Amino acid sequence: MAKVFKRTNRLTLNLEEEGRLIAVDLLKILKSKYNYRKLSTITGFPVSTLTRYLTGKTIPKRSRTERLLKNLLANIDISSLIAQNIGGGKDYSDLSRVMLDPNIIKVLGAHVLNEFMGMKVTSFLSLDLLSIPLASYLSTMTSRPLHIIANEPIAFNGESVPIVFTDHGGMHAKSYWLVLRRNSRRESILAIASHSPSPQFFNSLINILTKLKHELIGLFMVSAKEDYLKKMNLPPTVKRSYVLLC
Repeated sequence: MAKVFKRTNRLTLNLEEEGRLIAVDLLKILKSKYNYRKLSTITGFPVSTLTRYLTGKTIPKRSRTERLLKNLLANIDISSLIAQNIGGGKDYSDLSRVMLDPNIIKVLGAHVLNEFMGMKVTSFLSLDLLSIPLASYLSTMTSRPLHIIANEPIAFNGESVPIVFTDHGGMHAKSYWLVLRRNSRRESILAIASHSPSPQFFNSLINILTKLKHELIGLFMVSAKEDYLKKMNLPPTVKRSYVLLC
């Protein structure tokens, strides 16, 4: 049991390491759509091997995980999957069906891991309420800590840092709280969001992280707004990724 909960010392996201359980989750989702023979064609793995993975008798070897995960993702139209489950109207996209669906979360988790493979990531940051399930899934599967943005300070063994900014043309002041685990080292953070964060909030967050000597290395958004992206002060070293662009 100790091995299961042992914290990873690896800093770089690696499909061969972190992707093993995520690949099995993704395989289970596709099994509900395809039979074993079709899955074998998609993945390039024998039926007997896939059966062992799906029944839990074994998990993919590290050397096979990257090929398995990439072949599975190649057969999922993520943009179409998200678009089919979006609610709301012309001016607002409701992503609750997307971000609260466990199977879609697993698909998105595999996609994020593939997108940011090879990058130094020591922790994840959920930027909004709906992104917490996805960020939590990634945190759990990769054994990396999770930070969140909250509407109020939270008492725990860490720190809650206020983020104050003006919205609506500078007429109204708003505040959120960056809830960080207590840690003396510099964090390399991958931020997860359902929608594009407002530029005012995001730019204030970047300033706070810089003052705390933490680094934002990546930003993943399920749905991004082009006009928001233009106003966000993204450092040149930050990799951004999104599924849909509005």
